[in-house]
Amino acid sequence: MNLEELADILEATIHHGDDEALNDEVSRVVASDLMSDILARDDTPDVLLTGLNTVQIVHTASISGIKAVVIARGKTPLQSVIDRAVEENIVLMSTKIGMFEASGRLYAKGLYSSAAE
Repeated sequence: MNLEELADILEATIHHGDDEALNDEVSRVVASDLMSDILARDDTPDVLLTGLNTVQIVHTASISGIKAVVIARGKTPLQSVIDRAVEENIVLMSTKIGMFEASGRLYAKGLYSSAAE
């Protein structure tokens, strides 16, 4: 699936991401509020699903090679987070759906995490 389809599944608002980036294919997602866990991974998920709303989520995505960040739980990204996503060219979305339901929706559509979890 591509990031635009992922946005539809999560009923997400896209805060940063052009048509080309939204057409990127994704197959693995990770849900976490612990950025240290993301940085310690041996693999690179395509999408980070988190409840955090800080510039560290975009910074972590950039360092890790993650294509997109989805902020869950109805939080609207702070302007500083959007600005950082633009600088780092990371797709940034938000959804009103909680992390548990969002994870379930993505799993049901064929997105998985790695076997390392």
